[in-house]
Amino acid sequence: MAYLVQFQINVFGLMILLVLFLFVSRSKIKTFAKDLIIKLIFATSIAIIMEPLTWIFDGMQFNGAYFLEHSTNFILFLMGPIIGGLLLSYVDFRIYQNPRRILKKIYYQQATFFTLFVLVVNIFYPLYYAINPLTNSFRSGPIKELHYVVLAGLYVVMLFMIIVNRKNINLTHKIIFVLCFAIPIMGMIVQMFDSRLHFSWTSIVLGILVAYVFLETNPSEEDYLTKSYNRASFEALVKNLKQSEQDFALIIFDLNDFKEINDQYGHHVGDKILMEFTKILKKQFKKDGYVARLGGDEFAVIIQRNFSNSHKNVQAISHKIKQHESVYVQQLTFSYGYQKHEKNMDIDELYNKADQKMYANKERIKTILNV
Repeated sequence: MAYLVQFQINVFGLMILLVLFLFVSRSKIKTFAKDLIIKLIFATSIAIIMEPLTWIFDGMQFNGAYFLEHSTNFILFLMGPIIGGLLLSYVDFRIYQNPRRILKKIYYQQATFFTLFVLVVNIFYPLYYAINPLTNSFRSGPIKELHYVVLAGLYVVMLFMIIVNRKNINLTHKIIFVLCFAIPIMGMIVQMFDSRLHFSWTSIVLGILVAYVFLETNPSEEDYLTKSYNRASFEALVKNLKQSEQDFALIIFDLNDFKEINDQYGHHVGDKILMEFTKILKKQFKKDGYVARLGGDEFAVIIQRNFSNSHKNVQAISHKIKQHESVYVQQLTFSYGYQKHEKNMDIDELYNKADQKMYANKERIKTILNV
């Protein structure tokens, strides 16, 4: 019972990992990212189990106690770079979406190979740790700090990766990536000052949980492709604004000839265009509105302030499309319809009026192009 009290945070961490494993493994949709999550769950579970064993066997005197104390510490030191490499692999995959790239980099396990070499040498010449064969007690080795430097180096590599690819990573992903690494690093630092605080390994559980919840599951209010609000969120927001009697307006956007774009360049390019168009909308209406994808190539922006700037915002969007780095996006045109909410106007009427203006705008564009 005393051990259970002492290592209750480890038990709690294992329970979270077990529940998380059940959620991930039962998912019918298998992805490379989820496979990395499962690998992280297993590796972290081993570390969380090994940590209390190193304490339990420390100082014990029975047949095989020396071997158990040595081997549990050996495994525990080795799990650090294994977990760090898997975390780095996860970040790499979320950025580049290329499993072969991860395989070529051997899941970023170079630090593991180095640590394994040091630990083998450590058996004969204590470097990271030493076990007294008479008392079976643990003591730190002369270059134990090098182990933490190696682990911190993985964090530096991750930060560099984010900086290099910062334009292709949204803010939410950046925060989560940094947290996934920063939480374990902070736990490691805390445990360096007081080894009785078992935070270094259990804190990794929180990082894995954050990554799975926010990156591997789609929030119900989010469109799966563009990461903008979905239609249900759009309708809920409009309903709330109407019920609270707030002023707001609606702009409906529809991409012109989007079907032809998909037919000519393929759905992969079409999806990329939808995502880039969403980024442009979000950036333009960052302070004044909420962007939602209603379905297909139809988008809506709910505006709550600066209504007079709506036309300027639309012009700015057209300009950003023409200046975009992608030649596919540069060819894109859109139609739009603006409608301010009026008193006693229900949601359907608001949407229909904006939609009618959008189609009228589309017809004008067709007329101009045919002249």
